[in-house]
Amino acid sequence: MNAICVRIANAIRDYAQNLRLFSRNVRLYLSGSFLVGLTFAAYMLLLNLYLREQGSPESFIGTILSAGAVGTSVICIPAALLLRRIRLKRILLGSILVYCTSIVLLSHLPVGHFLVVISFFAGVAVTFYRVAAAPFFMRNTTPRERTFVFSASFGVSLIASMLGSLLFGWLVPQLAGLSGGMISAYQWTFLIGAALGLLALIPFGLIRAADPSEDNGRADFSFTLLKQRLGLYLKLIVPYFVVGTGAGLIIPFLNLYFRDRFGQPPDKIGLFYFLVHGTMLLGIMAGPVLSRRFGMVRTIVWTQLLSIPFMIVLAYTYSLPLAFFAFLIRGALMNLGQPIGSNFSMELVEKHEHALVNALMMLGWNSSWMVSAVIGGSLIERHGYTLPLMITVGLYILSSILYYFFFGNTEHRTHSGYSILPHGEGTR
Repeated sequence: MNAICVRIANAIRDYAQNLRLFSRNVRLYLSGSFLVGLTFAAYMLLLNLYLREQGSPESFIGTILSAGAVGTSVICIPAALLLRRIRLKRILLGSILVYCTSIVLLSHLPVGHFLVVISFFAGVAVTFYRVAAAPFFMRNTTPRERTFVFSASFGVSLIASMLGSLLFGWLVPQLAGLSGGMISAYQWTFLIGAALGLLALIPFGLIRAADPSEDNGRADFSFTLLKQRLGLYLKLIVPYFVVGTGAGLIIPFLNLYFRDRFGQPPDKIGLFYFLVHGTMLLGIMAGPVLSRRFGMVRTIVWTQLLSIPFMIVLAYTYSLPLAFFAFLIRGALMNLGQPIGSNFSMELVEKHEHALVNALMMLGWNSSWMVSAVIGGSLIERHGYTLPLMITVGLYILSSILYYFFFGNTEHRTHSGYSILPHGEGTR
């Protein structure tokens, strides 16, 4: 017991020491990220519920979600190219303005196919915001605190998601009585969420962004590089694509899962998401410690595999407490490896490849959602939630096998943990 307490104390001390190393730019980015995360929470929690309140079927909701993924997929590489020539501050400010405007339009225009276009542009805006994150962290950190910065970024987003889920889930029924009904309550809640996101313009505007450096200008997007490094890039993208396909089938619809299967109202669903984001935060905080002890690749693979029994429970149970428990644990395990995976992909390639690889990783994830969100909505509409959940289980297993097969030999043990072999050496 004493040994466990000592390890926990050492881990907390290690976190505190690394947090003090964060630069001013990183702290400002994390502050803005928190505010943007509140807006994301409103979108992720309520959009599906709002569209269902309007009478939209799951297949149409899937189309809306897919349109956002299309926007992301189309713009990933162009966004990475522009990143070399435009200051990060301008990218952040412009993308947040467009995204918040899209949220307002999605919630106030009449339900119809024009919403697909708005969702597309929301996806474009989110891509510009996200594609800059990993290269930004690589430039504003040292190797010592870098893993902690990636995890802190995910952690800040999750804290925002926790608070946003609780706040916005609570607001809808409160505003329903004041605004004349559920639909207007949803619309007012979206407005509040967009306003909070716009506040992120303040910390993002304070970032001291230099002109694009020579390293950015030398960032290589040529066909020669793609030909030389195509094997490594595909190994990074394919497992991500597979797990993204599984996630797109069901994850966007889990709020509807609790609404349809268990009859839960928006405030209860908001509470569920608040708590699951809390378990995700605990998982992400454990990520750097686990990756130092077991290595990045093993941590990613095993946490993903351990989430599978809880997916099976979600597929078959009609007990709300059991489903809620599985929802909590699955969320913690599956999200524990996300910042580790981002850090691993950046460490595996050279500096001039960071923007391209980050864009390719986003392309792999969102191109999978582009297809699977539509398929998932149609499967749920026709067959319920069990079938897409079990397909997701199979895809998660496949992704884990591929990831370990490709990268199981890329790390070697050192006295302080694990280190990655340079430039993709050791990949199969």
